[in-house]
Amino acid sequence: MRRSERKIKKYEIILCILVLAVIAAGLLLPKTGELVLLDELCSILVIWIVCIYVVVRVIHNWKTGEKSTKTAGVIIAAVCAELCLWFTKDLAADLVSGTKPVILTDIEVRESQAHTGIFSHHYYLLGTDPQGERIRVEISADDSARMAGNKSAILVYYEHTRRAVSVR
Repeated sequence: MRRSERKIKKYEIILCILVLAVIAAGLLLPKTGELVLLDELCSILVIWIVCIYVVVRVIHNWKTGEKSTKTAGVIIAAVCAELCLWFTKDLAADLVSGTKPVILTDIEVRESQAHTGIFSHHYYLLGTDPQGERIRVEISADDSARMAGNKSAILVYYEHTRRAVSVR
């Protein structure tokens, strides 16, 4: 058997560095405030970069592949395109519609930590809007401490991504 002699290409190294930079930027961006959509954008960019890489690799393999490889490549490219559009739709809707102010009553502040460690610590504000709908948005640790014990809040948020711009 012949061992594969595929070498890592320069663009693959650049893509890895780009993905790590986008992830790091997402970790450093605030969870509440004017820059919350940049945090969402960082998450979406990672998905786009990975999908673009997969599609480029699939296209590269079309040149040497059989018909079944090309068919699988088309399916993989379509799935990647659908994933990118699916994850982008909420951000695009919020960019078009802008922020929405709402007065929440019966608010609760919750904290959650997933199994992945320090970067998975999240805080959420839950409340009822005037129409009776329960709204849950991610907030910062500072906002969580400030809102604990309050009965109501004025929230300015992006409706589709459920990200808070300000909480008072």
